[in-house]
Amino acid sequence: MPIISILICTLNDRIRQAANVLLPPHEDICYVVSFQYTDDIFLTMVPDVLRSRADVTLLPLPQTGISANRNNALKHCATHLAIIADDDAQYHLADVQRIIHTFNSHPEVDIACFQAFTKAGEPLRPYANHDFEYHHRPRGTYFCSLEIALRIDLCLPAFDTRFGLGAPYLSCGEEEVFLHQASRYGLHVHYYPIKICTIPDLHTTGRRFFCDKRVRRSKGAVFYMLHSAPMALLRILYTAATIRLPEAVDIGKEPMSPSSIWKLRYTCLKDMLDGFFYVLNHPLNEAVAEEIPLDFQ
Repeated sequence: MPIISILICTLNDRIRQAANVLLPPHEDICYVVSFQYTDDIFLTMVPDVLRSRADVTLLPLPQTGISANRNNALKHCATHLAIIADDDAQYHLADVQRIIHTFNSHPEVDIACFQAFTKAGEPLRPYANHDFEYHHRPRGTYFCSLEIALRIDLCLPAFDTRFGLGAPYLSCGEEEVFLHQASRYGLHVHYYPIKICTIPDLHTTGRRFFCDKRVRRSKGAVFYMLHSAPMALLRILYTAATIRLPEAVDIGKEPMSPSSIWKLRYTCLKDMLDGFFYVLNHPLNEAVAEEIPLDFQ
């Protein structure tokens, strides 16, 4: 029986590149491909290898939203371990074996977070060079899906479908909410400074904070989900007041005027508050948004 599943979530014509995630067949590894599509024409684009290989489970899903896609993949995972993969991530057998070895060496760990690098050898983000437990993570630390692996045979939270690409209002933040809720459930979340995959280029959402209001909304919404409402409001105010303004403008542009600076701060504040009130007023399950088990989805 396979030990670990690589969960590949993809949408529409990106199903074509999802096949590139596959490794040569190996007895320890299988794949769950959750394939969202918005038109039947995309069903004709599925590569033959995804239909023919016995180690691949293909799950067409006629809806959008990356969180719903990940929940679908998790629900159909039949192995004890799983890697949450992007459809453009690249793995080597040694990467997967390192993940298996980490879980075997640390039976107390339920969710492990690792490192991802670009093909040019650049880390996805600045990583700590020592391992740490999630509760004691350095300030500013966060993880995205392709850095996460987990045990399936336990009570996992679902990814919150209000967050993530394809959600109607909040375009990111689903991983932060997922890890926070998992930790609240009592699961042991731990980081290890181990590289597990390669990605084409850097595509972190933090870089889009100043040019995408949905990212700013997500920031305020994540504050609400991770903290009490009063603390979330204080963090929103502090973030708007202390934004590092050079990150908000292109190097080639003229320096921002004082009025432009205040306008930017106000825009960030307003959008983060919009996200805060969105999750406050749009609970997932009868006003209980913070405790959603996977089988709810």
